[in-house]
Amino acid sequence: MAQSKILDSNINNRSQIGRELINEKNAISFMKKYELFDRKDLFPNKIRTMEIKEWESFARQNPYLAKFLNKQMPGYFFLALETWNSADDSANSNPLVETIFADTIIYWRNLVLNKDKNLSSDAEILLENVGIALKSVPGD
Repeated sequence: MAQSKILDSNINNRSQIGRELINEKNAISFMKKYELFDRKDLFPNKIRTMEIKEWESFARQNPYLAKFLNKQMPGYFFLALETWNSADDSANSNPLVETIFADTIIYWRNLVLNKDKNLSSDAEILLENVGIALKSVPGD
């Protein structure tokens, strides 16, 4: 519930970058550049959510984040990061302050610290993918 408020006034500007370049039909092909993109077993066991009204605005802002929560595939998380329009200075433009992003990254970081070597190795790959997504241009 401690999610930042999303302003509806610029939703089209914030979501346009992702919607124009990546759509649901080709999302899987763009996710394939991320190793472990389809590993549903690596979905965080606890993610803080928000009120329904806030969620609807947030999901319109970045549909890949909504898909990540619904389909539980890490690839959608990476697409959400990749298509986040940080050039929009009229809204909250830092995905890392959103609890959904933060909770996921914290979960994967804790898996790295876990004594299970396989999970730790997989989580390292997912965190590397976060870096790849942040430095990527949508659609590349």
